[in-house]
Amino acid sequence: MTRAALALALSLALGAACGGGDGAADAGVIHDARAWTDAAVVACGEGADAGCESVPLTPVCSAERGVCVECTSDADCAARADALGPRCLEDPGYCQCERDEDCTGNPNGPRCHPIARACTCIDDGDCADPTTCELEPYLGAGVRTCR
Repeated sequence: MTRAALALALSLALGAACGGGDGAADAGVIHDARAWTDAAVVACGEGADAGCESVPLTPVCSAERGVCVECTSDADCAARADALGPRCLEDPGYCQCERDEDCTGNPNGPRCHPIARACTCIDDGDCADPTTCELEPYLGAGVRTCR
């Protein structure tokens, strides 16, 4: 197979896997991307949560790991209205939901994503004006939050 033919075949395969050109930008396999965020973690400062205040999705310092995370206890999730869920999965430090009821009133959306276990939205109707339901890269492909 020539390089041009190989490039075309690869392009077609990737287009099909990513939803093609029909505007389905978030089509494909949905993952919780938080498992891979350690590649870009922010180191904590000297004091409690120091250095984490500039990272809205990971505002808490995990003293054990020395990096900013979403939470170290359920209290961290409860303290933030915009947490991705009410319960802290302490290792690795994610705020998570278990069911849609956990997301009632959550500004990220009223639905508990079944894979990412984060409060999300499906469309703009799930969001309060003036926010809209948009892809949330922090959570991974296909996961949306109200922004």
